[in-house]
Amino acid sequence: MDSSTILPLFPLQIVQFPGVVTPLHIFEMRYRQMLKDVIAGDKTFGIVAVLDDATARPLLGSVGCTAKVVIAQEMDDGRSNILCVGEQRFRLLDYEEGEPYLQARVEFFEDETAFEDFSEETAEAKSLFERIAKLAQQIKENERDEELPELPEDPQELSFMLAAYLDLSLTEKQEMLELTHTGERLQHVITQLREMADDYERRLRGRKISKVNGHGGKLPEF
Repeated sequence: MDSSTILPLFPLQIVQFPGVVTPLHIFEMRYRQMLKDVIAGDKTFGIVAVLDDATARPLLGSVGCTAKVVIAQEMDDGRSNILCVGEQRFRLLDYEEGEPYLQARVEFFEDETAFEDFSEETAEAKSLFERIAKLAQQIKENERDEELPELPEDPQELSFMLAAYLDLSLTEKQEMLELTHTGERLQHVITQLREMADDYERRLRGRKISKVNGHGGKLPEF
Protein backbone atom coordinates (compact mmCIF):
# COMPACT_ATOMS: atom_id res chain seq x y z
CA MET A 1 0.00 0.00 0.00
CA ASP A 2 1.00 3.64 -0.48
CA SER A 3 1.86 5.72 2.59
CA SER A 4 -1.65 7.21 2.48
CA THR A 5 -4.90 6.18 0.86
CA ILE A 6 -8.67 6.43 1.20
CA LEU A 7 -10.22 3.63 3.24
CA PRO A 8 -13.79 2.62 4.05
CA LEU A 9 -14.06 2.78 7.85
CA PHE A 10 -15.93 0.49 10.21
CA PRO A 11 -15.99 2.02 13.74
CA LEU A 12 -16.38 -0.75 16.31
CA GLN A 13 -15.96 -1.26 20.03
CA ILE A 14 -13.00 -3.56 19.45
CA VAL A 15 -9.30 -3.03 18.81
CA GLN A 16 -8.05 -4.79 15.69
CA PHE A 17 -4.40 -5.84 15.71
CA PRO A 18 -2.21 -6.73 12.72
CA GLY A 19 -2.09 -10.47 12.07
CA VAL A 20 -5.14 -11.23 14.20
CA VAL A 21 -8.22 -12.91 12.71
CA THR A 22 -11.54 -11.31 13.67
CA PRO A 23 -15.09 -12.56 12.98
CA LEU A 24 -17.68 -9.86 12.27
CA HIS A 25 -21.43 -9.83 11.70
CA ILE A 26 -22.56 -7.23 9.15
CA PHE A 27 -26.21 -6.20 9.43
CA GLU A 28 -26.58 -2.41 9.05
CA MET A 29 -27.54 -1.37 5.52
CA ARG A 30 -24.65 1.09 5.13
CA TYR A 31 -22.11 -1.56 6.13
CA ARG A 32 -23.73 -4.13 3.86
CA GLN A 33 -23.00 -1.65 1.07
CA MET A 34 -19.47 -1.15 2.39
CA LEU A 35 -18.85 -4.90 2.38
CA LYS A 36 -20.17 -5.19 -1.17
CA ASP A 37 -17.85 -2.39 -2.32
CA VAL A 38 -14.89 -3.81 -0.40
CA ILE A 39 -15.28 -7.30 -1.86
CA ALA A 40 -15.53 -5.81 -5.34
CA GLY A 41 -12.24 -4.02 -4.68
CA ASP A 42 -9.16 -5.05 -2.72
CA LYS A 43 -11.22 -6.59 0.14
CA THR A 44 -9.71 -4.13 2.62
CA PHE A 45 -11.34 -1.70 5.05
CA GLY A 46 -10.28 0.03 8.25
CA ILE A 47 -11.38 -0.76 11.80
CA VAL A 48 -11.17 2.08 14.31
CA ALA A 49 -12.04 1.52 17.96
CA VAL A 50 -14.70 3.80 19.40
CA LEU A 51 -14.06 3.92 23.11
CA ASP A 52 -17.09 5.89 24.27
CA ASP A 53 -20.00 6.73 21.97
CA ALA A 54 -20.33 3.92 19.43
CA THR A 55 -22.29 6.21 17.09
CA ALA A 56 -19.70 9.00 17.03
CA ARG A 57 -17.14 9.57 14.30
CA PRO A 58 -13.63 8.62 15.40
CA LEU A 59 -11.53 11.72 15.98
CA LEU A 60 -8.99 12.81 13.40
CA GLY A 61 -5.63 11.43 14.43
CA SER A 62 -7.19 8.21 15.74
CA VAL A 63 -5.21 5.03 15.16
CA GLY A 64 -6.83 1.99 13.58
CA CYS A 65 -5.89 -1.11 11.63
CA THR A 66 -6.80 -2.33 8.17
CA ALA A 67 -8.72 -5.58 7.92
CA LYS A 68 -8.78 -7.82 4.85
CA VAL A 69 -11.83 -9.99 4.22
CA VAL A 70 -10.78 -13.63 3.83
CA ILE A 71 -14.21 -15.28 4.12
CA ALA A 72 -17.65 -13.75 3.54
CA GLN A 73 -20.91 -15.66 3.92
CA GLU A 74 -24.06 -13.78 2.95
CA MET A 75 -27.36 -14.88 4.48
CA ASP A 76 -30.75 -14.96 2.77
CA ASP A 77 -31.83 -11.74 4.52
CA GLY A 78 -28.78 -9.78 3.33
CA ARG A 79 -26.76 -9.94 6.53
CA SER A 80 -23.25 -11.40 6.36
CA ASN A 81 -20.77 -13.18 8.56
CA ILE A 82 -17.18 -12.45 7.65
CA LEU A 83 -13.69 -13.36 8.77
CA CYS A 84 -11.03 -10.73 8.34
CA VAL A 85 -7.37 -10.50 9.25
CA GLY A 86 -5.65 -7.36 10.51
CA GLU A 87 -2.86 -6.04 8.33
CA GLN A 88 -1.54 -2.51 8.74
CA ARG A 89 -1.94 0.30 11.26
CA PHE A 90 -2.95 3.78 10.21
CA ARG A 91 -3.72 7.27 11.48
CA LEU A 92 -6.92 8.96 10.40
CA LEU A 93 -6.09 12.18 8.52
CA ASP A 94 -9.38 13.47 7.11
CA TYR A 95 -12.86 12.32 6.20
CA GLU A 96 -14.05 11.85 2.63
CA GLU A 97 -17.72 12.26 1.74
CA GLY A 98 -19.74 10.49 -0.94
CA GLU A 99 -20.77 7.13 0.52
CA PRO A 100 -23.40 6.10 3.10
CA TYR A 101 -20.59 4.65 5.24
CA LEU A 102 -17.55 6.46 6.61
CA GLN A 103 -14.49 6.92 4.41
CA ALA A 104 -11.26 8.61 5.37
CA ARG A 105 -7.83 9.39 4.09
CA VAL A 106 -5.36 7.57 6.29
CA GLU A 107 -1.60 7.41 6.69
CA PHE A 108 0.10 4.09 7.40
CA PHE A 109 2.88 3.65 9.94
CA GLU A 110 5.08 0.90 11.37
CA ASP A 111 7.08 0.33 14.53
CA GLU A 112 10.38 2.14 14.77
CA THR A 113 13.32 0.16 13.42
CA ALA A 114 14.73 -1.80 16.35
CA PHE A 115 18.25 -3.17 16.58
CA GLU A 116 17.77 -4.82 19.98
CA ASP A 117 17.63 -8.57 20.46
CA PHE A 118 14.18 -9.49 21.80
CA SER A 119 14.82 -13.24 21.97
CA GLU A 120 14.64 -13.36 25.80
CA GLU A 121 11.41 -11.36 25.91
CA THR A 122 9.91 -13.47 23.13
CA ALA A 123 10.78 -16.70 24.94
CA GLU A 124 9.35 -15.43 28.24
CA ALA A 125 6.12 -14.26 26.63
CA LYS A 126 5.61 -17.64 24.96
CA SER A 127 6.41 -19.51 28.17
CA LEU A 128 3.94 -17.40 30.16
CA PHE A 129 1.24 -17.95 27.57
CA GLU A 130 1.72 -21.73 27.70
CA ARG A 131 1.72 -21.64 31.51
CA ILE A 132 -1.56 -19.71 31.56
CA ALA A 133 -3.14 -22.13 29.11
CA LYS A 134 -2.19 -25.11 31.30
CA LEU A 135 -3.45 -23.39 34.45
CA ALA A 136 -6.74 -22.56 32.74
CA GLN A 137 -7.08 -26.20 31.73
CA GLN A 138 -6.54 -27.32 35.34
CA ILE A 139 -9.04 -24.77 36.67
CA LYS A 140 -11.64 -26.04 34.19
CA GLU A 141 -10.65 -29.62 35.13
CA ASN A 142 -10.22 -30.46 31.50
CA GLU A 143 -8.20 -33.65 31.21
CA ARG A 144 -7.66 -33.28 27.48
CA ASP A 145 -4.72 -31.25 26.25
CA GLU A 146 -6.19 -28.40 24.25
CA GLU A 147 -4.26 -27.41 21.16
CA LEU A 148 -2.65 -24.02 21.62
CA PRO A 149 -2.52 -21.50 18.79
CA GLU A 150 0.79 -21.35 16.99
CA LEU A 151 2.60 -18.25 18.19
CA PRO A 152 4.76 -16.29 15.74
CA GLU A 153 8.52 -16.08 16.18
CA ASP A 154 8.69 -12.45 15.12
CA PRO A 155 8.65 -10.22 18.25
CA GLN A 156 6.38 -7.58 16.71
CA GLU A 157 3.86 -10.11 15.43
CA LEU A 158 3.96 -11.90 18.78
CA SER A 159 3.34 -8.67 20.70
CA PHE A 160 0.27 -7.93 18.58
CA MET A 161 -1.18 -11.44 18.88
CA LEU A 162 -0.75 -11.62 22.65
CA ALA A 163 -2.06 -8.08 23.12
CA ALA A 164 -5.23 -9.18 21.32
CA TYR A 165 -5.46 -12.28 23.53
CA LEU A 166 -5.15 -10.42 26.84
CA ASP A 167 -8.28 -9.54 28.80
CA LEU A 168 -7.73 -5.79 28.84
CA SER A 169 -9.96 -2.76 28.53
CA LEU A 170 -10.46 -1.17 25.12
CA THR A 171 -8.37 1.79 26.24
CA GLU A 172 -5.45 -0.44 27.28
CA LYS A 173 -5.59 -2.41 24.03
CA GLN A 174 -5.73 0.82 22.04
CA GLU A 175 -2.64 2.09 23.84
CA MET A 176 -0.78 -1.08 22.83
CA LEU A 177 -1.90 -0.68 19.23
CA GLU A 178 -0.57 2.88 19.16
CA LEU A 179 2.87 2.05 20.57
CA THR A 180 5.61 2.31 17.95
CA HIS A 181 8.34 0.38 19.78
CA THR A 182 8.18 -3.41 19.63
CA GLY A 183 10.17 -3.87 22.84
CA GLU A 184 7.93 -1.54 24.82
CA ARG A 185 4.78 -3.32 23.62
CA LEU A 186 6.31 -6.73 24.32
CA GLN A 187 7.26 -5.65 27.84
CA HIS A 188 3.70 -4.43 28.49
CA VAL A 189 2.42 -7.80 27.29
CA ILE A 190 4.83 -9.70 29.55
CA THR A 191 3.80 -7.64 32.57
CA GLN A 192 0.14 -8.42 31.93
CA LEU A 193 0.87 -12.12 31.33
CA ARG A 194 2.79 -12.36 34.62
CA GLU A 195 -0.14 -10.84 36.51
CA MET A 196 -2.55 -13.15 34.72
CA ALA A 197 -0.45 -16.24 35.51
CA ASP A 198 -0.22 -15.26 39.19
CA ASP A 199 -4.00 -14.75 39.30
CA TYR A 200 -4.62 -18.18 37.75
CA GLU A 201 -2.22 -19.76 40.26
CA ARG A 202 -4.19 -18.20 43.14
CA ARG A 203 -7.49 -19.36 41.66
CA LEU A 204 -6.18 -22.89 41.25
CA ARG A 205 -4.91 -23.00 44.84
CA GLY A 206 -8.26 -21.68 46.06
CA ARG A 207 -10.09 -24.37 44.11
CA LYS A 208 -7.88 -27.09 45.61
CA ILE A 209 -8.42 -25.75 49.15
CA SER A 210 -12.20 -25.55 48.74
CA LYS A 211 -12.28 -29.12 47.42
CA VAL A 212 -10.27 -30.47 50.35
CA ASN A 213 -12.31 -28.49 52.89
CA GLY A 214 -15.52 -29.69 51.32
CA HIS A 215 -14.46 -33.29 51.85
CA GLY A 216 -13.06 -32.75 55.34
CA GLY A 217 -9.54 -33.60 54.25
CA LYS A 218 -6.19 -32.13 55.10
CA LEU A 219 -5.32 -28.73 53.69
CA PRO A 220 -2.60 -28.92 51.04
CA GLU A 221 0.81 -27.52 51.93
CA PHE A 222 2.25 -24.67 49.87
